[in-house]
Amino acid sequence: MGEPQRRCSSCGESYAEGVIFCPRDGNALPARSVDSGPDPYLGQTLRGEFRVEALIGAGAVGRVYRAHQLGVERNVALKIMHRDLAANDGLRARFLREARIAGSLCHPNLVNVLSLSEVQQDGLPIPFLALEYLDGLTLRSALLAQGALSPERALHVLLQIADALGEAHEHGIVHRDLKPENSMLVRRGDDPDFVKVLDFGVARAEADQYPAIATRAGAIFGSARYVAPECAAGGPSTPASDVYALATLGYECLCGRSPFDGESAIQVLLKQQSAPIPALRERAPNVPLALAELLEKNLSKSPQSRAQNARQFARELQATSETILGKTRRGYALSLSNVPVPVPVPVPVSASASALPAPSLSPALIIVLCFLIGISAALGIAQQLGAFESATPKAGPP
Repeated sequence: MGEPQRRCSSCGESYAEGVIFCPRDGNALPARSVDSGPDPYLGQTLRGEFRVEALIGAGAVGRVYRAHQLGVERNVALKIMHRDLAANDGLRARFLREARIAGSLCHPNLVNVLSLSEVQQDGLPIPFLALEYLDGLTLRSALLAQGALSPERALHVLLQIADALGEAHEHGIVHRDLKPENSMLVRRGDDPDFVKVLDFGVARAEADQYPAIATRAGAIFGSARYVAPECAAGGPSTPASDVYALATLGYECLCGRSPFDGESAIQVLLKQQSAPIPALRERAPNVPLALAELLEKNLSKSPQSRAQNARQFARELQATSETILGKTRRGYALSLSNVPVPVPVPVPVSASASALPAPSLSPALIIVLCFLIGISAALGIAQQLGAFESATPKAGPP
């Protein structure tokens, strides 16, 4: 196979140049290993504004660096397109076009695009994006650390991702590569799980349009475990394909593993097309039935059986969340209603005073009641006299 040239940004394993997906986790591998040869950008100041300080990730489209933006004195993330992709005029134009579209989106759960520019490398213009720098952890890291999220926490995360995806879908943008690595959990105020969704559809062209991409990542885009069945079969990506990826992500959040695994990406893609979805509650019995049914419905092999876009999925997820929380609250109320309380016996409206039974009181009790009534009456008279005297005008000095 030759010397390893590509390194997975998730697990760190290196593979030969001909391997396009990581066999361990299905991630698309970058064009070359992040440590093969000297880095052309580290230590450089791009466009006189961005001082590149550290490489923080790599993907099939480009490398991501932490940089310091001079003047405003803040950290930013730079996503720089791979040189061999940038050499393709069509891919470079698509990167620039879709980056502008992504920059036009405005949603609190989408990473902010700060600027779009190009840098010259050996006479070739290489496009790059400046993005807000996020100091947090990926959803993948959270799952690796905890194995699974509680249903309440998973709902909180999924609703944010679904709403962000819905904003993109309304503007005609399909993500095509939704996975835990592309969702960051950052602290905002008192919320430690505020979500930022990354990498919206930049330079993900159809393989038949751009053969350079086909040789790099095959006809399948995205990580194999999150690829919708129609895309695994070579069909186009649609908003319903993103919904499948989101439902897969939700499934994984709740039970700690994705529906399908395999020894290779090809095995996983074949399962995506034909294997039935393993029942979520068999893997995680604590998941509420309504939530499990919603996710499994949106993991249907047929795109028409899923929510047609993420905004519709978000509405269904919100309704399911309210149902689950409502049942929890009613359950507590029901447990409190089991405590016995005195219930008055109703008296028929037609009953007359003569029909009511006469009270049976002892003479001693009658004497005590009369005494108390007398004291109460005396106190009432005293209060009225006091009020009368205070209301009577007093004679002033001559």
